[in-house]
Amino acid sequence: MFAVPILAYGSVSDADLQQEYANKILTLRQFYPGSQLHFDAAGKLASTVAPGAWTVDGQLRVRTISLKDSVVHIRGQRLFFFYDLEAKQLRDVGTLTKQDKASKYFGKKIADWEAKTGKIEVEVECDQPRPEMADVAKAMNAVFLSPDEKLTEVVPDFWRWWLESKDGSKKGTSNWPDRGEDEIRKVGGGVSPPRAVYAPDPGYSESARQAKYQGTAVLWLVVDAAGDPQQLRIQLPVGMGLDEEAVEAVKRWRFEPARQDGTPVPVKINIEVNFRLY
Repeated sequence: MFAVPILAYGSVSDADLQQEYANKILTLRQFYPGSQLHFDAAGKLASTVAPGAWTVDGQLRVRTISLKDSVVHIRGQRLFFFYDLEAKQLRDVGTLTKQDKASKYFGKKIADWEAKTGKIEVEVECDQPRPEMADVAKAMNAVFLSPDEKLTEVVPDFWRWWLESKDGSKKGTSNWPDRGEDEIRKVGGGVSPPRAVYAPDPGYSESARQAKYQGTAVLWLVVDAAGDPQQLRIQLPVGMGLDEEAVEAVKRWRFEPARQDGTPVPVKINIEVNFRLY
């Protein structure tokens, strides 16, 4: 689902490219927003754009693909992922139907918004004046994930555990907490919970705001003995670019630390971060 197909050697025709790529889902190595992206043959973006969130800026479905003047031209549709609480999975907004109960998470006609906002054009330069199929594949693999790579290899660390738990191969076995595990307590049994003393609200991703999307992210983290949040991970995602906003907000939180026998101790806790539009 997330890979660029391997192409054989030979001359390149638009029909060949359509056969290999049309309707395939591709994952950008870096999750750039925008409706038009141009990359050189090394996979470098021509403009200065800060990467975004993979749930809204990371993937696209190829509609048409062609080659002209050593440049691959792709027209496609971005995928926008939200978390469906009933299905217990991230879903692409494009899969919603009028009768779908998950439409309740959105405050507008989401199909119209997705069709208009999700349109994207990507140009990828090849490093040969008359590229063969292998040259096209090389250029594409500099921009998009190759067949032997997984999404877990390019997402931020806080996403990895949840994605691996859904992958089926590792079942969420990434080490967490990743250090000092023997010293980290759980609340209860004489360990008091930490108390937030500074908890700024998260920002709202532009995609979620436009779609009038609302939901709740659940983060797991360690609050250390100084009351600082550490080792954040996603326990329950919300999607639509809001998980990153939740993580960035909670990183700034400060706590009165947990205590055991009056002594500050590190603990594992989870925090709900709610996203509501009023």
